[in-house]
Amino acid sequence: MKRVFTRMGVIASLAAAVAVLGSSASSAAVAGAGKSSSAAATTVTFVEAGSQDFSSADVLFFVDLMKKNGITVNFQAIPDAASALRTVISGQSDIFLGSLPTAINAVANGGANIKLVAANDQATDYVLVAQKGVTLQNISGKTLAIDSAGSAGHVISKISLEDGGANPDAPRYVTIGSSSARLTAILAGRVDIAPLHYPLALQALDNPNITLLLDSGKTIGAYLQSGLIASDSFLKNKPLAQKVVNAFINAERWANAAKFNYLTYAQSKKLDVGLTGPQQSKVWDYYRSTKFFGINGGVCAKYIAQFIKLNNTVGTLPNPMPALNTWLDASFAKNYLKAHKQKTTTC
Repeated sequence: MKRVFTRMGVIASLAAAVAVLGSSASSAAVAGAGKSSSAAATTVTFVEAGSQDFSSADVLFFVDLMKKNGITVNFQAIPDAASALRTVISGQSDIFLGSLPTAINAVANGGANIKLVAANDQATDYVLVAQKGVTLQNISGKTLAIDSAGSAGHVISKISLEDGGANPDAPRYVTIGSSSARLTAILAGRVDIAPLHYPLALQALDNPNITLLLDSGKTIGAYLQSGLIASDSFLKNKPLAQKVVNAFINAERWANAAKFNYLTYAQSKKLDVGLTGPQQSKVWDYYRSTKFFGINGGVCAKYIAQFIKLNNTVGTLPNPMPALNTWLDASFAKNYLKAHKQKTTTC
């Protein structure tokens, strides 16, 4: 049966991402973080969407690399993707790590002056887990936990359900919060389905009442789950922006290179809570097998086209799409590849 997917619910919810003036949520989120880099050429205010778990070691290593390169970093994680993005749109922060559809809709609907410059997750590590008895055949009306409309977990859930032959509009999407909040909700029986980052999914599946519904990472393939989004004003300082992107890609290459180093670092940052040693090893193996880390910047033409195609199947991007150059600046990633004697088209 042919299905018609509507964009209006997602886009209406994302309208908040461009309502930046007088936003108390974003103001409170970066209170005390300091001024953005327009005030200091070597200072970067960095906001990440969501909570941190075992999948976040590359992000924290990125922060460490920036600091080692002489950059003063004001870093904060904000659970809600739309609120986190607002800080960049309003000029309270310089760079944002999070969902691409959230950013693209902000450009299309509100003229946000922001650009995607690189992607750290070029595949998804989301797994849809469900209460025992929930299947793809009976998901109609079941509650599916998300962070916010247009967030990575929301978009991946819709794409995964479509790819699995189910109607992505059949569940009832409910706002719960970050992946860790969704883990708590599914274990407490408050929701029927939850998209969880792979490390948290392993914890959930230890519970006999929780089952695997879909492994998105293994079924979808290449997908830009999250990326580094910068304000246009920040990108005017090209030397600093290049140093930031260099550190970003170097962090992804570090994460992909050696299991022992990743596991040891994650443990030192207390990201291993709730995971056994074998589970931690399994997580890293999963990342390697799905080509999770954006070791070449993640913004090659092939991956961008695939990202747009998958999102268009479930109506999570604006129609018509804004011109590529209004939301993407791949020049910094290409400069990195040139410096490393690689083709600029490398994915």
